[in-house]
Amino acid sequence: MLCYRIVEFTARRIAMFEVRSARPGDIEGAVTALGEAFDQDPLMLYLFRENPNGVRAGAMEFFSILLRARIALGMPAYVLQQADGVPGAAMGYDTLRPVWPAALAREWRQFELGVPGFAARLAAYEKICEAHQPSEDHYYLGVIGVHPSLQGKGAGKALLDAFCARSRVDPSSDGVYLDTSNPGSLQFYQKNGFELRGAGTLDAAPLWCVYKRT
Repeated sequence: MLCYRIVEFTARRIAMFEVRSARPGDIEGAVTALGEAFDQDPLMLYLFRENPNGVRAGAMEFFSILLRARIALGMPAYVLQQADGVPGAAMGYDTLRPVWPAALAREWRQFELGVPGFAARLAAYEKICEAHQPSEDHYYLGVIGVHPSLQGKGAGKALLDAFCARSRVDPSSDGVYLDTSNPGSLQFYQKNGFELRGAGTLDAAPLWCVYKRT
């Protein structure tokens, strides 16, 4: 099992974050943390604005299906582990894009049908991402987030470093690609070595695509 211990030293505290590969038992806690992390996120508001059960419910179901798919496929999926639970997660693809298990593919289709306009909005989002993705083989970091109580304390960097480390030791990968609609997140990624490759808008929501060679 891949596991990283990342220690952050500050003038007043020492904070230790343990990052490990995600397991099925982590899904509920990770999805709850991601729901908090992406509350009021411009991309989630864009994708799920017509969800009958509300934006957060749509986002959390979205995260749940994605995380279960990543775990089932053996794709990069990590959680932040603390004694009282799982307050953060990161997940994406390596250089492969395998076919989803049939049961999850059916669940995804039902999910798409249940949110008015979602499929079209997702396609518009993916069009921007695909337009700016690097030509070389790379990892794609689709989702990363930590509970707001840990933001700015090194937790997000711990998850990001773990994901990038897997790309770095994979001889088939040249880097990590991701996108964000949050200006603060864009600054965070640029501070950690990501370079802007392109941008677009989704109605009023901005979208920035960034890449880091590993």
